[in-house]
Amino acid sequence: MARMSRPESQARTRTDLVRTARDLFIADGMANTSLARLAEAAGYSKGAVYSNFRSKNELCLEVVELIHVEAVASIKAMRGPARTTAERLAAFGAWARAGIADHGRNRLEFELTLAARNDPRLRDQLAANLAAVQDALAGLFADLGGSRDAEPYRDAARTVFGLGVGLAVERLVDETVTADRIMALLPALLNGGDPELKDVQTGPSGSIEKHSNPRTASSRSAETRAALLDAAVTVFRTKRFDEVSTTEIAQRAGVAIGLITYHFGGKRGLYLAAAEAVHSDFWNRLQALRGPAVSRLIRGLDMYLDTAEEFEGSPLALSTRTPDAELRAIQQRQTDRLIDGLLIEMSGGPGTPLARTAIAGWIGFVEGTVAEWLRTRALSRVQIRELLVAGLFANGQAVLTLAPDTPLSSRAISALLDRSQLPTETTE
Repeated sequence: MARMSRPESQARTRTDLVRTARDLFIADGMANTSLARLAEAAGYSKGAVYSNFRSKNELCLEVVELIHVEAVASIKAMRGPARTTAERLAAFGAWARAGIADHGRNRLEFELTLAARNDPRLRDQLAANLAAVQDALAGLFADLGGSRDAEPYRDAARTVFGLGVGLAVERLVDETVTADRIMALLPALLNGGDPELKDVQTGPSGSIEKHSNPRTASSRSAETRAALLDAAVTVFRTKRFDEVSTTEIAQRAGVAIGLITYHFGGKRGLYLAAAEAVHSDFWNRLQALRGPAVSRLIRGLDMYLDTAEEFEGSPLALSTRTPDAELRAIQQRQTDRLIDGLLIEMSGGPGTPLARTAIAGWIGFVEGTVAEWLRTRALSRVQIRELLVAGLFANGQAVLTLAPDTPLSSRAISALLDRSQLPTETTE
């Protein structure tokens, strides 16, 4: 077996510590678990813990993030295309019941939430993680309601999530509390998600049903176009343009090959449309984020990391530097859109040339840093996100140093003040 490199060894140590901490924190609580005990259980020195984590709270954040990542994965699995509405609903019910009954995990999340009150960085990261779970729930509820748009279901997702937290607290003192209240409320919440979903009903098996009108010719055409785009994105995710045939795409989409020319003018047009679709999907998901500014930034970076992993090595990747002029133009439009969005968030307007250059430089930093992360995996997700967030704030501070009169929005001022008061010491 080949000897691990130093970055690989560090990543292994960090992973071992997080998984051991998860077992101990869930079993005994964060407050009752010392870092010395944790190090001994993981088979490392206490110094190894201190060299990887600034504090016990930061270690706990990584543990809770692992729990939240697993929760999001579980919810996404419920949305599998092969599942019926009744199966999705049953899977959600089982997941909700298990979550509310998990005393150790719920106690740990409460401990971290209390600790985060006085640590803006910890609070922002935790808020982003919780929002990611709620976003996943909104997507599932949209499926149950028969809709492709998750936005009308975000309030329902937040309500169910908040109710679940409350029931989990109640169950700590009353073992008879279950998720039945959530399941009883779910049909009403989904009916309220969208004025157009008045025909959503509870079926005989307890499933959520929606009766829709017959498809029109225009809707069938839109579905065909969408199926071709989905197939193209899937194929070009792993293959170069010259490795893909229109026959392969048409077969994957389940449509006639001639419809590629009808909708896109040929393979080249479909290829560019697929690239545009990847960028547009990323932008639309960014635009759908809600909550405090820094929390949205962290969740947006998480989306970027997910997309970078999904399209690693693909010509459709968000940050691919390609000699293809048309593909570069699509990527540049996405970059310009991101710069404009960040400037509006930070200054309330188009920003100054200095601020725009700083933001453009930060986006280049994100692309290069994430490319290195994909290559080495030497840092955890929490670390890479923290590095990218810190880079943006450092750029903002540099702009203010060079031009103190640079306009800032109230959100940006609040975030800068919070970040200037972060705790730095490592404690038990």
